[in-house]
Amino acid sequence: MVARISSICMMMAGFMMGCALPAAAASAIGTLEGMVINVSDGDHITVINNGTGIHVELYGINAPIMVKTDRFRTPHPPIGQPYSGRAFMALANKVLHKQVKIEILHMDYHGRAVAIVRVDGRNINHEMVAEGWAWACQKYKIQNNDPTYHQLEQEARSRRLGLWAQDNPVPPWEFRKKIQAEEKRLSKAW
Repeated sequence: MVARISSICMMMAGFMMGCALPAAAASAIGTLEGMVINVSDGDHITVINNGTGIHVELYGINAPIMVKTDRFRTPHPPIGQPYSGRAFMALANKVLHKQVKIEILHMDYHGRAVAIVRVDGRNINHEMVAEGWAWACQKYKIQNNDPTYHQLEQEARSRRLGLWAQDNPVPPWEFRKKIQAEEKRLSKAW
C-alpha cells in the first residue's frame, strides 16, 4: 500500500510541479497512518510510516512563518512573525508523538505530501484555523471546494483568537516577500 501511494504521489509531483488543482480535484490520492516525529512549524510535520519519514504540509492553512536564521550572518534578520512560536506549539501539542491519519491530496514541488491531518477523527487543519493559529491558505483558494477553512478564519478573526488578537497581522505570503527583499539587500552588502 505504501509503495502504491508513494508511486502515485511521485507521479503527481512530477505531473503537477506546484500547479493548482481544479476544484473537483480536492480529494485524497492516498491515505496513510503513522506517528508524528517532528513538527517544523505551524503547518509542517514529519510522519513516520513503516520506517519512512514523510514530510507533510497541512492542506488549506498557512501559519505564521518561523524564520530559520544563520547564526553567522550579521546583522541577524528578525526571528519570525508574531505568533509563529505559538502556532508551532499549538500544532506540536495536537500531533507530536501521536498516531495520525493523513489524507494526501497531492505532492508539492518540494516533494512534501499536502494533506489533511487527523488525530482521533479530529481535523487538525480545521482546528489550527479555528483557534487562530493559521490563515486559510490563499494558494488553495481556487482548488479548495471546502468553504469551511475561510468560515473558520472569519470566526477566529471576529473572536480575536490567536494571531487575530493583533490589529493588523501580516499574512505569511507578504512576510515572506519582506524577508526575501531583506536577504537580497544583505547579500548585496556582502
